[in-house]
Amino acid sequence: MESPHISFAPAPESGLSPVRSDVRGQLARWGRSELAEDAVLVVSELLGNAFGHGRAPVRLSLALHGRAGHQSLMIQVSDMSPGFDMKAIRGRWKLPSAVLSCGGRGLLLVEALSRTWGERHHRRGHTVWADLPRDVA
Repeated sequence: MESPHISFAPAPESGLSPVRSDVRGQLARWGRSELAEDAVLVVSELLGNAFGHGRAPVRLSLALHGRAGHQSLMIQVSDMSPGFDMKAIRGRWKLPSAVLSCGGRGLLLVEALSRTWGERHHRRGHTVWADLPRDVA
């Protein structure tokens, strides 16, 4: 059985509000509305980074994976830029003054809301992904 999947090509001039609405609507159609608020925050951060630091075109992809009752949401944002140094960003989080003064703070939010997240480079750019929900202790 194929996992539910949808892709968007958001435009920066439209703003993030329509995308947030689309994400909420899609999760409701998939019966996973409980993920909506965390997903909207992660999508907003990843798209904001892609629009602010990446190169068009920007693509957003949402996919449910796993088995019924244990599905998680994979969020992926791709653009045509070469990417960033994930180790350097995570390294700054260990220094409180760097967290307050440097970029990458939004990715700290992605870290907090995601089970796992990362970046992968490909021939024509890179993709930042996050897998929700975070495991609850």
